[in-house]
Amino acid sequence: MSGPKTVPAIVVDLAKGHSLSEFYPIVHPTLVTQLHRVEEALLAYGDDLAIDVAPGGLAVAGETVARRSPHVQRLGAKLVELGVREVVFQHHVPAESLGRFLSGVALPPRVIAAAGGLEAALSAAGVSRVAVNGRTITAAPITVAASGPALPVPGAGKKKEKGEFDGVALWSTHDMYQQVQLSARRVETEDLEELRKMLREGADSDRVEALQRLEYVAQWCIERGMMDRAIGVLRDLRRDSDALAKRNPSTRGSIVMAMHRIANRYIIEEIVERLGRSKSEDERAELRGVLLALGAEVVTPLVRSLVGASDLSARRAFRDALVELDRVGVPLLEDMIGDERWFVVRNMVGILGEIRSADAPEHFARTIRHPDVRVRRETIIALSKFGGDEAVQQLIVGLGDAEPSLRSAAALGLGLTKAGTAVAPLIKRLGGETDQETVIEIVRALGRIGDPRAIAALADRANGGSLFSRVPIPIRVEAIRALGDVGGEAARTVLQRLMRDRNDAVREAAIKASEGTADRPGDGNPDVA
Repeated sequence: MSGPKTVPAIVVDLAKGHSLSEFYPIVHPTLVTQLHRVEEALLAYGDDLAIDVAPGGLAVAGETVARRSPHVQRLGAKLVELGVREVVFQHHVPAESLGRFLSGVALPPRVIAAAGGLEAALSAAGVSRVAVNGRTITAAPITVAASGPALPVPGAGKKKEKGEFDGVALWSTHDMYQQVQLSARRVETEDLEELRKMLREGADSDRVEALQRLEYVAQWCIERGMMDRAIGVLRDLRRDSDALAKRNPSTRGSIVMAMHRIANRYIIEEIVERLGRSKSEDERAELRGVLLALGAEVVTPLVRSLVGASDLSARRAFRDALVELDRVGVPLLEDMIGDERWFVVRNMVGILGEIRSADAPEHFARTIRHPDVRVRRETIIALSKFGGDEAVQQLIVGLGDAEPSLRSAAALGLGLTKAGTAVAPLIKRLGGETDQETVIEIVRALGRIGDPRAIAALADRANGGSLFSRVPIPIRVEAIRALGDVGGEAARTVLQRLMRDRNDAVREAAIKASEGTADRPGDGNPDVA
């Protein structure tokens, strides 16, 4: 071991051992390795480990540990079901005793009841150096008849008291392992479609049983590395939860909880990896649906995969999944806005823009001034999807960018917002702008906003400028169209004069724009040149 493990890590390892013991005897190499890992961790811990059991989870020294681990949830639920309030693993508890304890706890309740209760079953299994509910388990050798019926016991004819089982011998460790193996074989051959039918159409008790068995199958497949079947179970559960959303909300809630218990870190990472590899949109939609049902647990693996992806198609798939998760992952995305890698920041900005996070413009105040032009461009694109004064103010900052294409994009974004507060900054920028494409975009933005304050500046561009500073024809045509968008008497006056211009393109644009101004009353009569 690299060093002593924390208490939560020991509890998680112990719970993983319980999950494995549901399928394997303690002689199986996979389980043996896990048991030795727990033994070494307990030895390094240096003291008895007392674990309190409650419906809310497992606790050590009054503090709940590993609440989100599906293995710990499963172990805690089983111990509660068996009436266990406290388990103490004494110092130097051997791996074999740990395995016998976990295998005993994993037995079906009817088997434990037949053995005379949990303490009797653990004693029969040979458990030592473990205390349950304040009583230390003492291993008791059991003699089991090799053949023939059980001999009559004295008092067999009298009335059986509650909790007594006539003619039933205690199970040996071997019997318990056989039961576990039989249970595993049954899981392997389960008819999943029949179980899903029970889940959708059966009585309440049938639904509970079907869900438990489906969950058991998925856990078993994960432990065996059979990811195709495990993911298939999750996909089916997601479909069934959607189908029952309105008809039976309580069952849908149980299904979602089961999915969360099934989906440990390994299967989530596998689903995310498959999402990036998939080339079929139908398959991607299925995988996104599973991830969406799992919620916040999948955000970190998705972001990590997005950051590490070199394939454009995979990046798009991860982004789409994060966008569908909506605001679930916003805190992590916002944290990564400060990342040193430009491409990470660009991706986070893009996602926040697509989900329109309310706090995003506050973070964009940094990225609009980012040293990398690609980050600034993504910020301007994202801000263009927002309304409100905060987004407008950041786009105005973009109007002064050193990169002409970004100034053009910022002007486009301001036009899309149709904010009156953008008119003055746009007119000011128009007066000093030298890039023709940016000038055209500013003119278009002023037309989209439709504020009469822009008429004088648009008329100046539409008229063609002075003898020594001619305005290019494409800019004049766009200014004429913008005047038509603004409308009003002042704009019509300018357009009527331009209908007599010598340039054919200008005349045609003025005629067409003038036809569209009749229904726009305009505002006042600003002074136009």
